[in-house]
Parts: sequence; C-alpha cells; structure tokens
Amino acid sequence: MKFTYNWLKQYVDVEWSPSELADKLTFAGIEVEEMAAVGGGVLQQVVVCQVLSSDKHPNADKLSVCRVNDGHGERQIVCGAKNYKVGDKVPLALPGVTMPNGMAIKEAKLRGVESQGMMCSAEELGLPKGEDGLLILPADTPIGIKVSDALGGTDTVFDIEVTPNRPDWLSVIGIAREISALTGNPVKRPGVVIQESGDDIGKLTSVTIEAPDLCLRYTARVIRGVKIGPSPSWLKRLLEKVGLRPVNNVVDVTNYVLLECGHPLHAFDYNLLAEHRIVVRRAAKGEKFLAIDGSAHELTNDMQVIADANRVVALAGIMGGKDSEINEGTTDVLLESAWFLPANARKTSKQCGLASDSSYRFERGADIDGVIWASNRAAQLIQQLAGGQVATGIIDTLAKPIEKRRVRCRYAQVNRLLGVDVPPETVKKIFTGLSLAVISSDAQSCEVEVPTFRVDLEREVDLIEEVCRIYGVEKIPAKRQASIATVSEFDKQWDARARARQVLTALGFHEAQNQTLVGAGELKLQNPLSADQHALRAKLEPGLLANLRTNVSRHQYDVKLFEIGRVFAADGKESLHLALAVTGRRQPDSWETGTREARLDYYDVKGALEEVGEALGVPVTTEIRQISPVQAKKLDLREAVYVAELDLGSLLASQTCEKIFRELPKFPAVVRDMALVVDDTVSHAEIVAAIEKGRNKVLEKVELFDIYKGGSIPTGKKSMAYSLTFRAADRTLTDAEVNGAHEQLKRSLVQTLKCEIRES
Repeated sequence: MKFTYNWLKQYVDVEWSPSELADKLTFAGIEVEEMAAVGGGVLQQVVVCQVLSSDKHPNADKLSVCRVNDGHGERQIVCGAKNYKVGDKVPLALPGVTMPNGMAIKEAKLRGVESQGMMCSAEELGLPKGEDGLLILPADTPIGIKVSDALGGTDTVFDIEVTPNRPDWLSVIGIAREISALTGNPVKRPGVVIQESGDDIGKLTSVTIEAPDLCLRYTARVIRGVKIGPSPSWLKRLLEKVGLRPVNNVVDVTNYVLLECGHPLHAFDYNLLAEHRIVVRRAAKGEKFLAIDGSAHELTNDMQVIADANRVVALAGIMGGKDSEINEGTTDVLLESAWFLPANARKTSKQCGLASDSSYRFERGADIDGVIWASNRAAQLIQQLAGGQVATGIIDTLAKPIEKRRVRCRYAQVNRLLGVDVPPETVKKIFTGLSLAVISSDAQSCEVEVPTFRVDLEREVDLIEEVCRIYGVEKIPAKRQASIATVSEFDKQWDARARARQVLTALGFHEAQNQTLVGAGELKLQNPLSADQHALRAKLEPGLLANLRTNVSRHQYDVKLFEIGRVFAADGKESLHLALAVTGRRQPDSWETGTREARLDYYDVKGALEEVGEALGVPVTTEIRQISPVQAKKLDLREAVYVAELDLGSLLASQTCEKIFRELPKFPAVVRDMALVVDDTVSHAEIVAAIEKGRNKVLEKVELFDIYKGGSIPTGKKSMAYSLTFRAADRTLTDAEVNGAHEQLKRSLVQTLKCEIRES
C-alpha cells in the first residue's frame, strides 16, 4: 500500500517529519517498507518553458529546431519528440544540469545546429513513464518556475506492509485514523455533496442479486452526459506517485477513491450493458469472459460474476470486462460499489490467475458499511472532473441488516496481559480514538461496538492488543525472565530430532527433505496448487526411494539417506516419522582396504536405529525390509535396497527416562597409571569389579588403555594397563593424598586378584 505524506496531511494534522512518521507507524504495528522522496533532485533544477516555434531541422528528418521561453529569455533547442505543439509548456534542462541517468546537459551542436539545453520527457526526469515524448504540463503553469513546484512540490511516498487481518490500513483514511488515535487530532473526512438531477435511477437501471450468499450488498448509481478525457494534473501526478498509470478522468476517480477510503469501485459504460441492467450471479459452467487486460477465461459455476441481461461483464470484485469498459466514446456511466464474500473473491482470483487492487482488498474483507460513502464520493468527483448529471437516487440492495459486533474488555485483564497498569479512562480514550464506540462501562470493564471496517476485532484479547499498540509498547517495562525456561513438549520434540540427526549424520547418513505435497495419496486437497501436488503424503519411504533413484542416475551408487518429517493419515491426523533408506557398498574401495565386497544390509539399518534409540533413551523396534528386486528394477536401482520407517512422535511419547545433570567439577584431577600382570583367564570385567571393591572415595574414573603379552611377561600371563583419575569435589588433592589412595588400591588388587603390579 502506497500513499504520500502530503496526501495523508489532507485527512489528519501531522506534526511529525516523514522519518518520524515512519517510526510512529512502525511502533504502532504498521511496517514501513520503503520511503522515497519525490519532487526533489533534478526536478528542482529543471524549469518550465513554453514552445514559441518549431521548425524542421535542416540536416535531420527526425529532429526539430524550437524557440522556447524559459522565463528569462528565449533559447534555441533541438528536439526529437513529436507529441508537442507550439504553445505547450514543457520541462527544460539548462546547461549545467546533470540528469538522473548521469548525462550532463551542455550547449552543443546537433547535426550542425546549436542547442542550448534539452526539453525533457517524464522518464528522463526519473518520473513514471507516461506517453511517448515530452512531459506536457498544464496550460496554466507559470513559465520559469521549477518543475518540482509545477508538479506539486516535494513529497515523500510511503510503501507500507499491511498484514492480511488489517484491510482498513489499505487506504489513506485508514492510516489517518491510526494517526488520529496516536495524536488525538481528528480525522478530516471529505464532505460529499452530490447534485442529483434528471430521471429517478429506478427508471434507468435495475439490480438483481441471484447469489446473496456471495454478495451481501450491491449499489449502483448512473451519471449521464459525462465527457471522457484526461484527468487534471493534480490527480494524474498523485496516481503516478503511488505507482498507478492514469487512464482517463472516470477510471482515475475510481482508483483515487479506492486508495482514499479503501473501497473498490467499478465504472461500466452504461450504454454497453444489455437492457441497462445488472445481474449478480454465479457463472454458468464453461461461460466465457474477456477481461479488461485482454486475457480470456473459461468460468466455473463457483465463480461470482456481474452480468447484464445477456453476458458476463465483470468478475465480481476482481476485474471488469473488455466489452463494457469506459472508453473515449462513453457518455453515460453506471457506477458499482458493492461487498463481495472474501473467500470467493480469493478463490476466483487464484483460479483465473487475475489479481488487482480491488481483489487484494475484497479478499481481505471490505467495509460493508462504507459502500454508500465510496459510491457518493466517486459520483461527486466524476461530476466535478467529467461533468454530467447524477441520476436521482441510488440502488442499494442489502441482503440482510448490518450487525456490528460488541466486545467487552476487562481493565484487570488489560493490566494482567500487558504487565503494566493502564487507567480505565486511558483504555476508553484509546478505544474512542480508534473509532470504537464505548456503549457501556463500569468500574471493572467496558463494552465497545466494533465498526465494520475493523474485521480483525472479535475477542477481548484483540481489544487489549489495540491498547498495547496505541498506549505504546515502549512504555511497557521489560521484566527479567527465569534463567532457565520451562521446556515445552515442542522443545522436547525439537531436541529429539536434533539428536537423531546428529547420530545419523555421524553414521554417514545424509538428510533428505522432500515435499509434503505429492501426486498421489488418500488425503487429497480441495484447492491443489498443481496436478502433481494434489495430496498429502502418507509415508516418507516413497520420497526416499525417489531420492535413491536420483542419486544412482547421477552415478552415486553408495547412498545412505534419512528423513524426519510429517505424514498424514486419511482422517487428516498428522504424525512425525523417521525413515531410512540405504543401497550400495558399506565402504568405498581404497588403496588401504582394496576391493571390498561388503554391501549395506539389514544390520546396517538395524544398527543405525539402535544408535538413535540409545541417544533418545527409548527402545526402537521397527520393521526393516528389503524392497523387492522387481520394484528396485523399476526404480533403476541396481543394488539391494533396505528401508525402515517408524513413528517418531509415538516413540518420543513413550519416553520415560529422565536426564540427570551433575555440576561440572571445580577442582583439577590427578592421573596415575597402573599395570597389572594377571592370568590370561582374568577378564577386564573382573579387574574393574576388584577396583570397585577397593575404590577410594577420590577415585573418579578407570580406563583400560593397553594389553600386552610376550617379552618379559611369563607365558600364560598378560599385562593390563589402566589410567586412574583422582579428584575431590571440595578441594584440590595433594600429592600425598593421591599417592596414598593409589598405593591403597594396589594392595587391594594384589590381595583380591593375586596379581603382580608391574613397575615401569
């Protein structure tokens, strides 16, 4: 949504600079994506001149030699444009001016004729491209003034990002309401006065709604005797600033009002409507429609259309038809202002591939109560800019009375959720400033009536969010949170996924990430994006098999893949699965190992799953299978393929073990080595058991690091060397303490194992 700083100030007093306004809007929840200054730069250096004469260039057929008045005297300019005439006023860049494209203007001879400057097009000045040739300025523009002043002076264009739940921000008046709530300055909504005359509208047209479930309100006005032509410069320049191309005075008015109040309108050529009447209905299956942009469409029965007595003349809320649009010969206009069901507008727009400023607003929810004001405002401006007579009355078909929501807000709940005490009077003042009428209140709460343009306000918490925005997020004090946040079920699942990924990648697996949408499945989508993505996947295995096929087709024959992702049952329930797929060699050939015939098999998959289960603290049991050779051949897989898939979510839900964390040691450790000469029949487990039996309280860890036979070791004996780590939890151990503990352990082992302590 684009608007300009000067335009906004027509509807509300703004004391802030453009940059301050951007900050205020951002803090209020309206993200300003871009700000652009217009009317400055080269426009303040280029002046307005008048063409006094234009003669053919003596040495070039496509050039003319002009005499112009720049307000200080006459100059000679060589020009290649053809769209001007003597007497026109156009921009003139004098010698010394540097254009936006970097070209420096200077006096020069063009094909032997001196040129003392350059007359400019809109594009050359950095403005939106208009008609080919020079930028023709209004006839009453003073000669010699800066072009920036001729175009309305300097301004700033704001481009804001509007969230889908706030269609009321898609208008200048909507933004003005926000500024009013922040400042207390009233909104200056334009007064609308229409001079109605001539026949009653009931004699000129009729409106029939055959699809009241899709169109709750439709209004029509008729303006007769209009004169189609260019819009005045103020309107053309304003539309150009916000990125719209001026068309003619009637169409430009509908675009202007759309941006002003946010309500889409459409103007039909009244005389191109069969029987001069409107029918709002569903399209017939296969019915044809040619849009204004020239695109042809075949319609379906679930699309809402605007028709005359014979044919479709518009897609409701999206785009008008080519054969009923306003054109140079139009003399009578039928003006539409309506409310269409957002869901249908969104669906039709997507199915037809048509998007417009109108559909963008109708899809999000237009203001059903603003239909009449928008129609009256447009009729007023059309009458001012295109002349004509507004027929007496307006057709207003309303399917059912407009009901406004009422929502109660408790002051205690405001303070509890925001963490700061907001006085009740401040809460009510904020609501009033946002055009929310306070219809009742007491010491504990107040009830407000929600205007129809606020489609987002449904619950108490929505009102509290409004208090937060306007009161000011910066006024809410920060509070120190607990150093360790409570772990949620989502956190646990995320951690489990991360551990599973870590284990599997360490085992040489690569992670695959496939599309959730597939071409075949039991759970089909009502509105698929494409024919090959019309269902939700029920298993991960097919995706992994397709990945294996892709790798093998690229000569990557040894592949180990896993995927963690969501799958969907026929009843719509979803679950988290883990799947593995392997094929090829366990280890590639190398000069160290030579040719290895070992292939990946059942036990590789089983071992990987057991490792995952151990990391997660849960037992893993699942069916591992080898896909049939026939299926493998269909997939162009030349080696055996093993796959497994398990319900990871259910597995994690059965997790019962708890992690126990111990504080990291604060004091240093001391390491001593010890070698025991024991009988060949003595096992490592027996030695560890003996160490445990004679363990000193400062012995922390025991590790076997060497087994040796032969040499000085007698036959039938072996030497087993251990590393012993000693540490105290409350102090640094002395050498005497460590030596004592070490010697005590030696004596205990000699006595228990009948072994010999080997000296180094």
